[in-house]
Amino acid sequence: MMFSRIAWGFWALIPVAAVTYHFGPGQTAYVLDRAARLQNQASDAQSEAQLAQDAAYSKHLEAIASRRKAFLEPSADNQRDALDASAVEERAYAQAAATWKTTSDRFQDVLTTLGVSSPKEARDIRWAKARADVRAGEIWTGIDELESLVTELDGSPKLDDALGRAAREELATAYYYGARLLRLSGMPVQEWRIESGKARQHFRYLAERELAKSTGNADANDAAKNYQRNLELVLNLEQSSLVDLQGKPLPKDSPRAGKPGNRPGNKPEKSKKPPREDGRGAGGAEEIRDGW
Repeated sequence: MMFSRIAWGFWALIPVAAVTYHFGPGQTAYVLDRAARLQNQASDAQSEAQLAQDAAYSKHLEAIASRRKAFLEPSADNQRDALDASAVEERAYAQAAATWKTTSDRFQDVLTTLGVSSPKEARDIRWAKARADVRAGEIWTGIDELESLVTELDGSPKLDDALGRAAREELATAYYYGARLLRLSGMPVQEWRIESGKARQHFRYLAERELAKSTGNADANDAAKNYQRNLELVLNLEQSSLVDLQGKPLPKDSPRAGKPGNRPGNKPEKSKKPPREDGRGAGGAEEIRDGW
C-alpha cells in the first residue's frame, strides 16, 4: 500500500516537472534553438550581401575607368558609355544596400528572439547588425550601436576582449566611411572633419595597443602595421584635395551614399571617445581592404 502511494505520488509530480521544464530550461532551450535557426538565415543573407557588395565595387571601378576615359578622350560615344556605366554602378550599389538592409533585419530578428536570455551571443549579433547597417548606408545608425557596444565592453574589459577590438575597429571604419561620404557630398570641412578625427583617434590607439604587445608576437606586429596604414589613409582623406579624392575608388565595403536623416548635425552629439588613459581609441586586427 505504501509503495502504491509513493508510485502515485511520483506519477502526480510528472506534470509539475514538465511545466517547470517548459517555463525554465525548456523555454531557454527553445529560445536558443529558434535564435540559432534565425542566425543561420542571417548568415546566409550576410554572404549574399557581401557578394552584392563585391559586384557593386567591380561596377564602381568600371565606372571610374569609363568616366576617366570620357574626360581624357571626349567623344559622344565615350560620354554615353560613361553615363551608362554610372547608371549600372548606381543600380549595383542600390542592390547591395538593399541586401545589407535585409541582413540587418535578419540579425534584428535574432536579437528580438534572444531577448535577455543570452547576453554574450546578443553582443555578437549587435556587432554584426551594426556592421550591416553601415554597409547598407545607415552609417550613423550603425555608429550609434557600435558606440553603445564599445562603451559596454569598455566598462568590463574582461567581458570579451576580442569583440571589443572588433567593435572598435568597425567603429573607426564607420567613422571613416561617414567622413569620406560627407566630404564627397560637399559638406563643409567642420562637419566631415569631426568624423575623420574620430577615425584617426581610434586607429591611432589601435596601432599603439597592438604595438605595445608586438614584442615576440608576429600577429600583434602585423596588426599594428595594418592599423598604422589605416591611420595614414585617414590622414590622406584629410589632406587630399577634393578633386583627387573624387578620382579615387571608394573603400571596397563602403556604401555608395549614406542616409542623411541622422547624420552628425541632425542629432545630439554622443560620440564614444577613446579611453582617457591615452587620449585616443581601442582594438581589432584586420586592415581595411582595397579601395582606400
